[in-house]
Amino acid sequence: MAVRSYYKHSRVKDTRIPYSFECESCKQNSGNLQAHIVGAEAVHNSNFREISDDRAEKLEKQAYNFLVVKVKEVYKDATEKGIYCTEFKDECPHCHKSQSWGVSGLKKNRFDTPITILCVGAIMFIVGLVLHFLSDTTDVPLPIVFGALGLAVICAIISFIWNTIKINMKIKATSASGTKNVPNIDWDKVQGLLNEQI
Repeated sequence: MAVRSYYKHSRVKDTRIPYSFECESCKQNSGNLQAHIVGAEAVHNSNFREISDDRAEKLEKQAYNFLVVKVKEVYKDATEKGIYCTEFKDECPHCHKSQSWGVSGLKKNRFDTPITILCVGAIMFIVGLVLHFLSDTTDVPLPIVFGALGLAVICAIISFIWNTIKINMKIKATSASGTKNVPNIDWDKVQGLLNEQI
């Protein structure tokens, strides 16, 4: 039986948002900085190494739409919730101290890695169960299947604890100055993306 080959075709769109901030520690201006915002990857799997111009155009449009969604999310978080994504680097270029506003992005991403680990563990568990019950032999014993799920849960808990420790350390480090500033973000540079209707 011939093995069929599949080719992954992908596109990613990105943009840069200018910003600056006054350091809460040394009080100097950071100067012009750029937050590199990347949209989700648009993917098309095909039997062919090359894709048609029409399919390539659709892939480009999908990648562009993913970027629009990402930029709108970043904008809404910053302007309505006071959450600055981690792409807005908060380390002062002069004294190398972190800023209090940088904690918000870490807090928002606190559950990302643990959830990813749990999802991968759940998929492995389901696949393991299916293989166990569909296999005539004991190639996939149940203790290994449940062990993989248990390991995923333990790794997710460790990841969550580590993320919480990092957040608490950053809160402690940035609270020493007592000053609370926010970055000055030039949204005009991405106004076209913000105005898009998708």
